[in-house]
Amino acid sequence: MGLFSKLPIGAIVSWQKVVHPANTGEPVFGRDLLEVEIFDQNRQNVLFTLFNNHLKSNYVPWDEEDKEEAEEQIKTRRKQQAEMVASIIKARMKGDSKFIIVGDMNDVPNSELLEPFIKDADLNLVNGLKEAKETRPAKQDDPMPPSPVWTHRFKASGKPASTSFTIKYGSVQSLADKITEARIGRRTKHKGDGSDHDPHGWY
Repeated sequence: MGLFSKLPIGAIVSWQKVVHPANTGEPVFGRDLLEVEIFDQNRQNVLFTLFNNHLKSNYVPWDEEDKEEAEEQIKTRRKQQAEMVASIIKARMKGDSKFIIVGDMNDVPNSELLEPFIKDADLNLVNGLKEAKETRPAKQDDPMPPSPVWTHRFKASGKPASTSFTIKYGSVQSLADKITEARIGRRTKHKGDGSDHDPHGWY
């Protein structure tokens, strides 16, 4: 996990060792959930608290014997992580606290696995990337993406390419009215860019 900020950073809390009630034998977060205070330039006031996380990857090794079982374990872990994200934020953020959830959710915005926090009425989250704009048009492809709001491209050998919107930088709560624009940093080539996702964020 990492964070770059032009604004002063305050307290940092790591939730890497927290466990889920259904699995107390090991930490639920493989790559942490960081809680970070962001101050104004004078360090007088906390502007908002940022929760930065990287939920369970969808990757299954190619030589995995029982891929279906492995995929179910991945889904269970990601849902438990989402449940703990919601539980921690609700315990930490009170009243009119302002917070942002960012990171790699490794899932689509309407995933039932993310519902524990994206549909929690108490958190009242808003997807700040719903109407994101491309920084440049998508490269020619077969078929072309059905919508400009996509971040992930996959093409199996001998098959058509497919695109999807996988959340990398997530949801804002009471800061939604501060967003002026959301963008997707469109890739310059289909291979060799160093990541399987186009970067995206809001301003």
